[in-house]
Amino acid sequence: MKLLSGTILLLAAEQSFAHAQLAQFPNHDDATAVLIPASVVFLALGSILVIWGLLSEVRDKSKVSAG
Repeated sequence: MKLLSGTILLLAAEQSFAHAQLAQFPNHDDATAVLIPASVVFLALGSILVIWGLLSEVRDKSKVSAG
């Protein structure tokens, strides 16, 4: 579940960054002010969840094979 949630957050980070770059002129400053920080937060949280999920999967599989 951690890997899936982390992957979804990484996809949300990519999408929010892309939408910030594609916003048209009148709304570009407002979109950039909201979407760029949001993409950084999504990227950080997604990376943490993916790394945590990978580490817990490796730990769980080593317990199963050793026991």
